[in-house]
Amino acid sequence: MSVSSSLALFRVSSFTPALLAILFSTLGEAVAGSYMALLAVEKIGMSPLELSAFLTLSAISGIAVTTLFGHLHDRKPILWPLLLSLAAKTLGYALCAVLTETWMLLAVAFVLFGLSNASFALLFAMAKGYLDRVGGETVARGMASLRMTSSLSWAIGPALGAAFVASWSFSGVYAGAALLAVLALVVVLASRIRVVPTDTSERQKITFDVVRAAAPAVIAMTAFHTVMFMGSNAMSIVVVRELGSETDVGLLFSLCAALEVLVMGLFVVRPMRTVSLPLLALGFALFAAYFAMALFWPTLLSLYLGQIPRAAAIGILSVAGMAYIQELLPGRAGIASALFGNTMSAGFLLSGLGTGLFAEAFGYWALFGVCGVLCIVGGTVLFWPRTRRATY
Repeated sequence: MSVSSSLALFRVSSFTPALLAILFSTLGEAVAGSYMALLAVEKIGMSPLELSAFLTLSAISGIAVTTLFGHLHDRKPILWPLLLSLAAKTLGYALCAVLTETWMLLAVAFVLFGLSNASFALLFAMAKGYLDRVGGETVARGMASLRMTSSLSWAIGPALGAAFVASWSFSGVYAGAALLAVLALVVVLASRIRVVPTDTSERQKITFDVVRAAAPAVIAMTAFHTVMFMGSNAMSIVVVRELGSETDVGLLFSLCAALEVLVMGLFVVRPMRTVSLPLLALGFALFAAYFAMALFWPTLLSLYLGQIPRAAAIGILSVAGMAYIQELLPGRAGIASALFGNTMSAGFLLSGLGTGLFAEAFGYWALFGVCGVLCIVGGTVLFWPRTRRATY
């Protein structure tokens, strides 16, 4: 990628504030999310059932809110849903720093965190509207840059959260997360960024054929996010209980996150013109290879080496998966981003249920096998609509 290409990306109207807003918003999520379960159990004293309700309520309400706001984004160029989402994120984290009752935290999860979950999709949809005005490789390069920024936030966030909790306990973690969410809100307001109307020349009506064509991609991305979250749960537990220590867990996650950023950077240097199904299938195959390594070579060294195919898979599927759903729904950046964001929420829900059910019945190592099977399912289902994509 030439220097001029890099500069051209940052000359796109409102791209830089959108990138900064994504950086601060996702960084706040990474800081807070790393300690959410510990906050609920250690500070609030939630039971396992209450913890499960707490972790799933925000995902359930988030799916509904993100879908609604995605439709609003495509119908009318308005900014208030994004402002409301970022404000809810700020208030929710601030309240987590001071709340002491279970019912209060459950209410925050359902109302405020449900609203805040929409900010990811809205920021990406808003940025794509400006990138689409330029067109060409700038769109793919810009979206890959934004996705890389969100992954970079997750690489930095847990370490920043650890510094906050060491200095100021849980209150410091959530005060810091609230401050980062405020910074995202300030960037949006100070830059006077606006939501631009989407290009309606290629916009499709949401018909049964369109839903049928997009459904396999949504199923595949839900499988991907389920695998990502469930596999993370499994890795953390087996490492601490059998193979290593809490330090190894942190190192494994940091190594994977750093490698993810490098993989996503390749999509910035060499942007995709269109997303190929074999590329997505490769991502699932690499993920399956990681889980196979863990199952058939269950050592700490295997998990460290396995972060290479794991990071490559996450990088490919995160960038190309979002782009693929957007290609299936041209002119509907809001709905496409909402669908991709909802696959994350759905994956989080399914991973929570699956982790408990399968680990209780077969043990935590069995989760690697479940994840491997889901990778095969996700890679296979992508090819179902291949002959129908040109029919609508």
